[in-house]
Amino acid sequence: MDTAASPNYRHSLVTRVTHGTFGLAFAGLVLTGAQAYLHARWLSSPVLLHEIFACVMIASGVVYVAYAVLTGKLGALFFGSRDIAGLVPMSLYYLKLRPSPPEFGDYNPLQKLAYTIVLFMLAPLIVATGLAMWAHLFGGRKAVALWHLGFALELVLFFFGHMVMVATTGLRANLRAIVTGYTSEEGRATARPSVSRVSA
Repeated sequence: MDTAASPNYRHSLVTRVTHGTFGLAFAGLVLTGAQAYLHARWLSSPVLLHEIFACVMIASGVVYVAYAVLTGKLGALFFGSRDIAGLVPMSLYYLKLRPSPPEFGDYNPLQKLAYTIVLFMLAPLIVATGLAMWAHLFGGRKAVALWHLGFALELVLFFFGHMVMVATTGLRANLRAIVTGYTSEEGRATARPSVSRVSA
C-alpha cells in the first residue's frame, strides 16, 4: 500500500480475491488447529477441515506470487539493503512519533520486510512442517507439531502487526481499497485502472 493522498485504484482484483481467500482460510486454520491442539470438540473432522483450509491458503498464496511475477511486481515485495535506512523512520510514523512517512514506492520498508519473511521464509516452513506431520517425517509427529505450532504463532503475530499497520495509516480507506480496489468513493467513480497505479 502506498500513502498517496489522491484517490487511486490501489489493489487489483487478483490481489483482493487472494487476500480475502487467504484471510478466511487462515482464520479456518487457526480455529481447526486450536481445536486439534486442545483436543476440543467444536467442529467435526477438524483435521480434514484443517487440511482443506491449508490447501486453500496455499493456492491463494501461489496465485498471488504468480500474479506478482507475471506483472513484474515481485521485486517490489523484496526487502533489500536500500530499505534498511527506512525501518526506523517508518516505525516512528506508525507509532505516531513522526508526522510523515519516509519516501517509498509501492510498499514501505516494514511491509517489504514482513512480506519477505512471511512469503519466502515463514510460509514455506509452515507448509513443510505441515506436510511432515502428515507423512510422519523428521523426528515424529509430536516434534514436528511443535515447529509447526511455532511457525503458526509467528504468522498470527504477523497478522496482528499487519492489522496495526492498516489501522494506523487509515483503516477505512485501507479496508475500502482491499474490498473495492479504490481508496475512496470518489476514486472509485473517477479513477481509471488503465491510468492509475495498481499495487499487487
